[in-house]
Amino acid sequence: MSGAARVAAASQREASDPVVSAWVDASAGSGKTKVLTDRVLRLLLVPGQEPGRLLCLTFTKAAAAEMANRLNRRLGEWAVADAAGLAASLTELTGTVPNAATLTRARSLFATVLDLPGGMRISTIHAFAQGLLRGFPIEAQLPPRFRVAETVEQTALTAAAREQALAVGAGPVEALAFLAGETDSRGLDDALRTALSRRDGLPADTVAAAALSRALAEWAGVDPDADEEAVRCRACAPPDSLLRIALMKARTKPDGSDAKRGLAMSAWLALPEVPRRARFEEWRDVFLTQKLEAKAERNLATKGGLGANHQEVLEAMQAEAARLAGIEAECAGHRLRAASLAFAALAVPIRDAYRAQKRRAGLLDYDDLIAAAEALLRDPGSAWVLFRLDGGLDHLLLDESQDTNRAQWAIAGALAGEFFTGQGSRDRIRTVFAVGDPKQSIYAFQGADPAGFERERRRFARDVAAAGQTFATVPLNVSFRSTPPVLALVDAVFAAPEAAEGVVAPTHSLRHVADRAGQAGEVELWPLFRRQPVAEAEAWIVPDTPVSAPDAAAECAEAIAARIAGMIAAERLPARDRPIRAGDVLVLVQKRYKPFLAALTAALKARGVPVGGVDRLALTEQIAVVDLLALCDVLLLPEDDLSLAAVLKSPLVGLDEERLFTLAHGRLGSLWAALMAHRAGAGPLGAAADWLAGVAARAAGATPHSLLAGLLAEDGGRARLLARLGPEAADPLDELLNAALADERRHPPDLQGFLHRLRAGGAEVKREAESGADAVRIMTVHNAKGLQAPIVFLPDVGPGQGREVLAFAQHRGMTLPLFTPRRPEARKIPAFEALVQAEAQARAEEDNRLLYVALTRAEDRLIVCGWQRKSAPGWHAKVAAGFDRLAGVEDAPFPHGPPGSDTGGLPLRRLVTPQIAEPRRAAVATPGGAAHTLPLWAAIPAAPEARADPLSPSGLPGEEETPAAAPHGRADPRGERFRRGRLVHALLQHLPDLPAAGRAAAGATWLARQGLGARMEEGVLAEAMAILDHPQLREVFGPGSLAEAPIVGRIGDRLLSGQVDRLLVTPDRVVVLDYKTNRPPPESPAQVAPLYLRQMAAYRTLLRQTFPGRRVEAWLVWTYAARPMALPDALLDAVR
Repeated sequence: MSGAARVAAASQREASDPVVSAWVDASAGSGKTKVLTDRVLRLLLVPGQEPGRLLCLTFTKAAAAEMANRLNRRLGEWAVADAAGLAASLTELTGTVPNAATLTRARSLFATVLDLPGGMRISTIHAFAQGLLRGFPIEAQLPPRFRVAETVEQTALTAAAREQALAVGAGPVEALAFLAGETDSRGLDDALRTALSRRDGLPADTVAAAALSRALAEWAGVDPDADEEAVRCRACAPPDSLLRIALMKARTKPDGSDAKRGLAMSAWLALPEVPRRARFEEWRDVFLTQKLEAKAERNLATKGGLGANHQEVLEAMQAEAARLAGIEAECAGHRLRAASLAFAALAVPIRDAYRAQKRRAGLLDYDDLIAAAEALLRDPGSAWVLFRLDGGLDHLLLDESQDTNRAQWAIAGALAGEFFTGQGSRDRIRTVFAVGDPKQSIYAFQGADPAGFERERRRFARDVAAAGQTFATVPLNVSFRSTPPVLALVDAVFAAPEAAEGVVAPTHSLRHVADRAGQAGEVELWPLFRRQPVAEAEAWIVPDTPVSAPDAAAECAEAIAARIAGMIAAERLPARDRPIRAGDVLVLVQKRYKPFLAALTAALKARGVPVGGVDRLALTEQIAVVDLLALCDVLLLPEDDLSLAAVLKSPLVGLDEERLFTLAHGRLGSLWAALMAHRAGAGPLGAAADWLAGVAARAAGATPHSLLAGLLAEDGGRARLLARLGPEAADPLDELLNAALADERRHPPDLQGFLHRLRAGGAEVKREAESGADAVRIMTVHNAKGLQAPIVFLPDVGPGQGREVLAFAQHRGMTLPLFTPRRPEARKIPAFEALVQAEAQARAEEDNRLLYVALTRAEDRLIVCGWQRKSAPGWHAKVAAGFDRLAGVEDAPFPHGPPGSDTGGLPLRRLVTPQIAEPRRAAVATPGGAAHTLPLWAAIPAAPEARADPLSPSGLPGEEETPAAAPHGRADPRGERFRRGRLVHALLQHLPDLPAAGRAAAGATWLARQGLGARMEEGVLAEAMAILDHPQLREVFGPGSLAEAPIVGRIGDRLLSGQVDRLLVTPDRVVVLDYKTNRPPPESPAQVAPLYLRQMAAYRTLLRQTFPGRRVEAWLVWTYAARPMALPDALLDAVR
C-alpha cells in the first residue's frame, strides 16, 4: 500500500466510525461510495443494531443500486469466508482485530439483511418521500393510491393545461397580446416551465396578485400608481431653459455637430405635445447612446463650436441626459412590472389547470413529492408521523449532499431532529453521516444548494456537540481514479482565480494526491480549429449541386474520430497492460450541440468504431419515428398530402423521386386519391396503394400499440427502416412502442390522442450511462456525473443556456416573478442589474464546477480540444492557462487535423508520465465476448418442452359447447324458465352449507327477496329441494362433501386442471357432479353434447387415478329444468 493509500485508509476509517457523526468532503475519485459502504457495514456490526433502523438517501437510482450491490456483495463474502479471511477483512475495515462475537455477527448479517422486508433502506430521496407519503396519505392530504408522473407525462400535462387555459380564455386577452409583443412561443413556454417548477413563483390568488403589483413597483423603484405612458408624458416636457441652449448650439458653425444638434433640438421643442411624444426618440438620441447611457462630453457640446458658452451648454446638456437616463430607467421599471404582471395573469390559470389535472388523475410530480413530504414532517398536527419515523431510525446517511436542495435538507433535518435532543440523544448512539463535494455541485437547474453542504455541517456539528456526542469533519483528497498528469492539470487549471470561483474558497488552493503514482498518464491540449472564410453565394441563385464549406466543428469531430480510431487500432494502455478498446473512450460535452454530435457520430461510424450515440435523444426527432408518425397522420387524415409524400419517400414504401413526381404532378384532387387510383395495379404505385389501403382498414379497429407493432413486425417496417437508417434506429423504434403501451395504460386507446400527447410531451430516449457495451460513449457532463473512463475527450462546444427569460427576486418575504425577455433596457433598473450580475456570477461558478467534474472523469488520458467561436473564451482557454502553469509540458506539431483544416500552426501540448509501477491488470472479459469453443452439449438439440399451460376439461379441443338458452326465446318469451335456472343454481350453490333441516326455510327467505311472486318462489324452491333430497345425491350435498373442488392431473401427455361444482369421496365410491346452467336439458344421457361427455369422462379418469379401486359416478344437473342426470359408465367409456 502506498503512502497516499495509507493516509486515505486512515481518513476513510475515521469517517466510517459508527459512533461518530461525520461530514465527509470527498474530492473526485477519493472513494466516496466505499466510505459510505464501509460506514453501513460498521454500523451493522454494532451489537444489537437492527439493519432496518438505518436509512441511506442517495441522489440517483443508479447510486442506490450500486450501494446496495456493494453492500450485498461484501455481506455475501463474509457469509462464506473462512475464519482467517473474514478476520482479515474485518480488521481492514475497522482497524481492530475482531472477537468471536463480531465474527459470528458478520457471518449472520447476510441472512439477516436478506430476511429484512424490502431489504436495506437505501433509496433516492424521491423514493423515500414517495414511500413516506404512501404510508401516511391521509395526514399528507393526498389520495391513497396516488401515482408519480414521469417527466414526459408532466410535459404533456403542462401543454394540455396551457391549451385548456388559453382555449377558455382563462387568461386576460390583454396579457396575451402584451406578451406576444415581448417574446415568441418558445420563450413563453420556457418561462411557463420555469414558473411551474417554483411552487412559490406565482401569486396564489387575486389578493396576492394585487400585492404582487405593488411589490414589483417597490422593487423596481417606480411609482405603483403610475405607468410607462405617464412617465413618457413627463419625459416630453424638458426644462424651458433647453430652448435657449438649443438656439445657442444652432448659431454655431453651420456644418458643425453642435449646430446639427441645436437644430434638431429646436425643431423638436417647436412641436405640439402629441407630435413630441410620437417623435420622442429624436430628442432622446441627442443625449443618450443606443445603450441609453449619457453621451460623452464631446458628443454633447464642443469647445470649438461654443467657445465661452461651452461650460454652460455642457452642464445643461448633461443634466438633460441624466434626466432622460432616469426616465428610461423608470420606463424600464414600469415595462418590467407590466410584463411580469401580464405573465402572472396568464400563468396563474395555467398553473391552476395543471394542478387540477394532476388532482383529477391522482398524480404527483417529483417536486410535489418533496414538497408534500416536507410539509408532512413540518406540520405540528402530524407530530405522531415523526414519532413513528423516529422510533424506527437510528442512523441517517446522505450521499451526494452537495446536490441537495433546501427542501430536501429540511426533510433530512426533520428526520434527524430528535437524534440529539431529549431522550433520543441519551438512550442510544444515533448518528448523521453526509458525504459530498461542493466542487461537484452542478445541478442548480434542479435547485441544488451548493452552500447548503457547509451550512448544514455547521448546524449538525452544533447539535451533536450540544448532545455531548462526537462530530468529525473529514476531508478526502487522495484520488484512486486518475493518474498524476490528470490531477496535476486539474490543480493547475483551478489555481487561476477566474477558474477557482465556485470551486475553491478564496483563501484555499486545490490539491489532489494521486494514489496511482508511477502509473502512465497523459493530458493533451489541441489547438483550436479556426473558422475559415466562406465565399458568399450569389443572391437569388440556387446552386445546381451541393456546395461544401469548411466548418470548424465538423473538422474537430473528424479529428476526434480519427484519433479514437487510431488509438483502438494501434495503441495500448500501459497502466493496464492491454490494448485500447472503444469502451475505454468517453466524449463529454457541456451541452447537446446537435451539429457537432451528429458529425462525430457519423465520423466514428464511417471508421467502423462502435459508438453508443448520444446519451439522450428527442424521440419525435428521430427519422424512423418521424416516418411512422407521418404514416399515422395519413391514417387520421388521408388528405394530408405532405405527410403522405413523406411516407411514400420513406423506407416504409420506398418510392423514388421520379415516381412520386409522376404521381403528384398534375393531379386534380388529393395525393391520396391519386394513389388510390392505382389500387390492384402493377408496379410500385399499385403495391403502395394496396398496402396503405390495407393499413388504413386495420387502423380503424387497432390500438396505437397494436397498429405500430404490426407495421414494424408483420409488415416488415422495422427491417426496412433499419436497412436504410442503420441499427441505431432500433432504440427509437422500441421506445416508440413502449410509449404507445404506456399511453394505453393511462388513457383510452386512441391514435389521434396518442400522437398529440407524444408530441406535446417531448418524449426522450435516455440511454443507460453504463451499459457494458464496448462502444464509445458520448454524453453531457451532467449525465456523466459518477462515471469515469480510461480516456476522456473534452471538446469545448460552448456553454449551456444563458439567463432564463423568467427570473425570481425576493422582496419583503415575497417571491417576485420577473418576466424579462432579454430587453437590454431592463438592466437600467438597479435592482435588476444586481440580480443579473448575481445570476451571471452563479452561472460562472457552476460552469467552473462543471469543468472540474469533466476533467476528473479521466482515469489515464485526457484530451481537451475545440474550435473557435464568437462567444467569450471558454473551457479551452482555462485549460490552456492551466497548461501554462504545468512543469514538463512538451509542445509538438499537431498531427490530427483533417486535410484543409486550420489550427493556426499552433502546437499540440502534452504532459506524459511513463509507466514505472506494476500495471494494474484487471480481470475483465473482452467486451462483446471473445470467441470460445462451445461444449459438446451445446450442439445437442434440447428435448421439446412439455406443455406448460394445463388444459381445462371443459376446454378440450374438438367440440363446441351447447348454446345457452335465449333469455326470451320462443319457448320462454317472458324469460321465466331462464331466470328459474339461475335461481336454482344459486340455491344449489349455497344451501348445502346449511343443516338439512334449515335449508327450506333459508331458501324461502332468500327467494322472498327476489320479487318473484309466491307461485314462482314455491316452484323454484321445490325444484332445488328435490335435487338436494335426491336419494342418490343426498350425500353429495351433505356434510363431508366438497363444493367448487379443484381437480388436477395428467392424462397421457396432457396436463388437465378443472373445477367441479360438487365432489363426494367415500371409502367405496366417488361422486362428481357439475351444474349446467341455462342449457336446455336433453331427453336422455345419450343426447348429451359430446363436449360435456368428454369433460365428465376426463374428470372420471383423473378421479380413478387419484382413488384407485373406488367406483366413480358422474352426474350432471340441468338447472334450466332442475333435472339431475346420471351418466352411465358405458356412455363415458365410449368417449375418446
